[in-house]
Amino acid sequence: MVESKIDYYEKESGHFNPQKHFSARIQEMENKSKYGAKVASKWNEIANLSLRNEVYPVVHPIGQETFSLYAEFPTGVFEYALDVDGATSLIKEGGITPVIFDPSKIIASVDEGNINKDTSNIKINHKNPVMVLQSQYLTGGMNHCINGNHRIFEANRNNEKQIEVYQFKDLEFVPFFYDVLGKAMYYFEMDYSNVISNERNFLKDEYDAFAFIF
Repeated sequence: MVESKIDYYEKESGHFNPQKHFSARIQEMENKSKYGAKVASKWNEIANLSLRNEVYPVVHPIGQETFSLYAEFPTGVFEYALDVDGATSLIKEGGITPVIFDPSKIIASVDEGNINKDTSNIKINHKNPVMVLQSQYLTGGMNHCINGNHRIFEANRNNEKQIEVYQFKDLEFVPFFYDVLGKAMYYFEMDYSNVISNERNFLKDEYDAFAFIF
């Protein structure tokens, strides 16, 4: 399992300043290349117009299941809010099929901080399936469980042979972001990475950027 930093993340993420983060990254992109300057200009427009009034940290809705996934940046810790109920609806609407995993192969996706090992206090809620994300930018290319931590944990502890897991990679889970700011930050970080590394991952040509489709 992943060593938990949830307490630290919850505390630090509340101090994160999105505008400060955008400003610092935008300046880096501007100084990197002509392509970077073009992308930076568009993100500067988005940050100052479209995102100026977005609330951070996001207010999680009562009665709706969401999940917080945190990212560490030089400017601090940012909280991405993911809509678990919405993800389940998309699974049903799209007829998406699960991947069969050996629990011992997927247990590493579970954060210890999300496990209540006192089974007498666990409230069983299986309205949403087991889901993991795998992102080069958000999870370092590793699987990270956003729902069903206990089910994976129990399946592994009981030496079960298989478990059904819905696995979403990179752009596949963009619709799961609960708020506009989270989605923007994810696209922004992909653009930033492409500019700094002079790559065009998940883009069609050298002039593309996620800023232009946001």
